[in-house]
Amino acid sequence: MSDATTLDHTFTAGLQGDMGPHKWTCAILPGSQGILGTGKAVRVVATVDGETFESSLLPHKGDHMLALKKAVLDAIGKKAGDVVTVHVRSSH
Repeated sequence: MSDATTLDHTFTAGLQGDMGPHKWTCAILPGSQGILGTGKAVRVVATVDGETFESSLLPHKGDHMLALKKAVLDAIGKKAGDVVTVHVRSSH
């Protein structure tokens, strides 16, 4: 797994459902390879609509996706199709 040592990025995304092998609900970071400098997974601290957690940005079809656990979705009151604000920063 790669580390984005200077990552500090905020974006808005529509949540997409049924992503990946576990049918996750995810936020896609478009243009992520340019932002992250890699096409590999990157450990991050993410804040989604005020809920902060540690995770990884995972490669997905040329971009990266941030999977949101059910507990996070419940805490922010969102589901697939809703729009969220995501802040990701380097995990040290």
